Amino acid sequence: MKDFLLILGIIAHFVLIGADIFGQIVISPVVLSAPPASLAIFQGEYAYNSTVFWQPANMVALALLIVALIANWNTPRRALLVGWFVGSVAITVISLGFIFPEYGAIVSTPFDSLVDPALVQRGADWRLIAFSRMIAFLGVGLLPLYALTRPKTV
Repeated sequence: MKDFLLILGIIAHFVLIGADIFGQIVISPVVLSAPPASLAIFQGEYAYNSTVFWQPANMVALALLIVALIANWNTPRRALLVGWFVGSVAITVISLGFIFPEYGAIVSTPFDSLVDPALVQRGADWRLIAFSRMIAFLGVGLLPLYALTRPKTV
């Protein structure tokens, strides 16, 4: 059961990474290429809104991480899983404090057919920070994978 719960937490973590990679490769390059003209996908009655995925997915991943940590508390895996928890929470707090609000501010800019060079630069800066966040989250995700190689008992 300890392995199973840990594997579920790992799957949830890497689903978030996969979604982030999708956003970094497919969504961001297009919508941040020439804002506000390129922000049309976020405008109107049928606007794209990934929040319906990100909010519940993050909560499910965090819950599974906590359950895996509790299940493996009295094992040699504990230190790695505490690192996973602390790293994930720290990255999420930083993301909620700056990365996600900045993205929201950029994409909520009213549509205009003109390109705003300052907004293009702001989007490029955001992409660099978001990419760094994704790499850090990927790195933190390696901790529970390594923990799986550790014994379940002392």
